[in-house]
Amino acid sequence: MKIKAIIAVSALAVAAATNAEAADPYVSQYGSTNYAMAPAFSWNGFYVGGQIGKSWSSSTVHSYSDHLDLKDSFTKSFSPDANGFIGGLYAGYNFTLTNNLLLGAETDWVWGDIKEQESGTRDKYDINAALKEKWAGATRARLGFAADRWLPYVALGVAYTKVSSNVNTKTANATVGKLSGSDSDTLTGWTLGAGLDYAMGDNIILRAEYRYNDYGDKSYGHENLGYKVDYKTNDIRVGVAYKF
Repeated sequence: MKIKAIIAVSALAVAAATNAEAADPYVSQYGSTNYAMAPAFSWNGFYVGGQIGKSWSSSTVHSYSDHLDLKDSFTKSFSPDANGFIGGLYAGYNFTLTNNLLLGAETDWVWGDIKEQESGTRDKYDINAALKEKWAGATRARLGFAADRWLPYVALGVAYTKVSSNVNTKTANATVGKLSGSDSDTLTGWTLGAGLDYAMGDNIILRAEYRYNDYGDKSYGHENLGYKVDYKTNDIRVGVAYKF
């Protein structure tokens, strides 16, 4: 009976000691407490990745004509808000400062099928205006806060895009005939964005971002017809990059 009691007490003691060791941190022979801490993720270094997203514009095409044979010159404004999907590449470099602040520089390039047209009537003319974005890019500075594997950030920089545009009349009076104008030009402006990067592993970085781009306005003059393009876009983008 005593043997059974001793065995039972010993078993309880061993179980209690095991549980206590698992629950308590390791205490060295010098009396200090040591915790096994995983090293914080480092955002420093180069990265390159791909991105896709949706882009939509808030644009204005202001057309006008002062043709001498017209009794009434016309002025007409349109809002052909081009939109569509985009995809491309981006690359940059991060440098972590004190207090988990991060500075970075990044450049990117996207292509897509972003186009729209709008029609209206003014005086004796049925007028059509159309826009198409061929590509867009930006060079930006980033400021972020590194919370281990999470990196919320804001970015500001220079934006540029290739936009083709045209304005034409579908019908006109017999004296003047058809009036039309078209051009393709690179517009330059500024961009402001905010996003969130997440390090999935040591080398794979996931991203979600919103971006606003203002490319300013550009005037195109022609003999019979002139127009001005004011072009702005909003982007929602997601991406994945490899960190070296």
